[in-house]
Amino acid sequence: MNVTTQPYSQDPPITDLSPRLATVSVLAIAVHHFIFRKGEWHLQAPHIFAIWALSAPILFVTETLLSSSQSWRALARNAVLTTSCFTIATLSSIAVYRLFFHRLGDFPGPALARVSKLWHTVQCQDSRNHLVLDKLHQQYGDFVRTGPNEITIFDPEGLQRLDGPGNKNTKSVFYDFLLPNVGIETIRDKAWHDERRRIWTKAFSTRTLPLYEQKMADHAHNLVKIIGKYADEGKVVPFSSFAYWFSFDVMGLFALNKSFGMMRNGQWHEMITRLRGAIALLGPCSSVPWLGQIAFKFFKFHPTVQDWNIWSKWCQAQIEEQIQKHDESTCISSYLIAESIDKGTVEQDRPLLTGEAVTAIIAGSDTVALTTIFLFYELASHPEHLGRLRQELNGIDVDDHRELEKLPHLNGVINETMRLHPALPTAGYRDSPEEGVTIAGRYIPGNTTLVAPRYTIFRSERCYEKPNDFIPERWYSQPELVKDSRSFLPFAQGRYTCIGKALALSELRTITTLLVSNFDFGFKEGDDGSGVVRDARDHFTTCPGSLELVFSRRE
Repeated sequence: MNVTTQPYSQDPPITDLSPRLATVSVLAIAVHHFIFRKGEWHLQAPHIFAIWALSAPILFVTETLLSSSQSWRALARNAVLTTSCFTIATLSSIAVYRLFFHRLGDFPGPALARVSKLWHTVQCQDSRNHLVLDKLHQQYGDFVRTGPNEITIFDPEGLQRLDGPGNKNTKSVFYDFLLPNVGIETIRDKAWHDERRRIWTKAFSTRTLPLYEQKMADHAHNLVKIIGKYADEGKVVPFSSFAYWFSFDVMGLFALNKSFGMMRNGQWHEMITRLRGAIALLGPCSSVPWLGQIAFKFFKFHPTVQDWNIWSKWCQAQIEEQIQKHDESTCISSYLIAESIDKGTVEQDRPLLTGEAVTAIIAGSDTVALTTIFLFYELASHPEHLGRLRQELNGIDVDDHRELEKLPHLNGVINETMRLHPALPTAGYRDSPEEGVTIAGRYIPGNTTLVAPRYTIFRSERCYEKPNDFIPERWYSQPELVKDSRSFLPFAQGRYTCIGKALALSELRTITTLLVSNFDFGFKEGDDGSGVVRDARDHFTTCPGSLELVFSRRE
């Protein structure tokens, strides 16, 4: 008996997909030009990533249900080719537009930086953005296109114009990194920021500042005792750790009325260790906010992401504890919580209160600690300034904070340290207003992200004589060494001026005078301290290399 079999359905050749792929390509180009080019998309990055990752499987399943004439291999091939075509067409459209038709096309810069900020992330994988940008300045000049829609400004006028009087710039998408929590440092809406700043001002009034200073002074005297024990035993002092322990312990009291106890226990607090681990993510990812959004959504198992989430939950728990206690303690969170209670908005303000605790501790601790480390590195490298400081301190009550404010060489040492080693070496992203902005005679179109790196500007020969030398006298007795004072804005300016500036300077003056008055110090044998600068990283705030010092009591 003859058996007749039906021929197996052949998979259609790839050329049969040409009409579909052409349509998909046109659609991809349209999506880029009419959707993705408009507005901000960084917060939608996790959704876009998920849709892209699932598009091929969804297309395969859909076609399987609708088609019975093709094999599963053919349907899988169709799905992969269609998705790949859409992806390639979209990326090609983006690249061509950014390379040849973008409104920032006249600004010089690396070709790959014009296409994607991922180029910048790769360059900053070792968290040395300050050196990356400094090199770009040397290569391309004062205005460099460092991203598809970003201009980095190295002219001294840049810092002045970003936040100066009358500016219309706004904070860029970078400052959404805390969401769903927010804090005064990350609020992008100017009106809301100004409202929160008025509340914060109550926590930094002339009444509260002396109370904070007394708490800080008690910790500073305790640090003197701890270092004294090391000196008596001839031990090398892990000064970097001590500087961070002191600063975070003090800021814990200021922000939450709770010290981290690191100086008392002689070891790092788990939450601060996690915080410092999490901040490392900002080194390579601060230039690509959407990448951070994807990481926090889909890579929660990553140690760095876990560190940040655990740290944030800990801060949330501390705020909840403060809300439940609602005492009259003098700490920043007590003022913020009291305001929410008075308004009856505690429940809706919880993410805000948590975010402000996070930003207060980071901004108030990291910056003071790193400046202290660099300051003592410079003093150990230039011991001649120790004698000048001690001469200036003769007859001065080192616990009188108002007297310390008047000492020119002390303040010169602090200013010079902040100039050479800014706490925020490259941070401060702003978006230009819709009408654009003109800086140093150069027009920059509206809705462009602007950056003015302090690290490079603070070392500019146009602003300072001998810009790389440590010369505290330039700030009082040798003003001719400062050519352009507009460039020196370590605490920012305008509405974004650091609200804790007075307290931070008080901490730096106190710890410097106490240690200089009580000890001689220098690098340990065989070490010149160069690793402090050589190993420094840009994690939004600067992370200095390790500093170890040998202290001895003064006779």
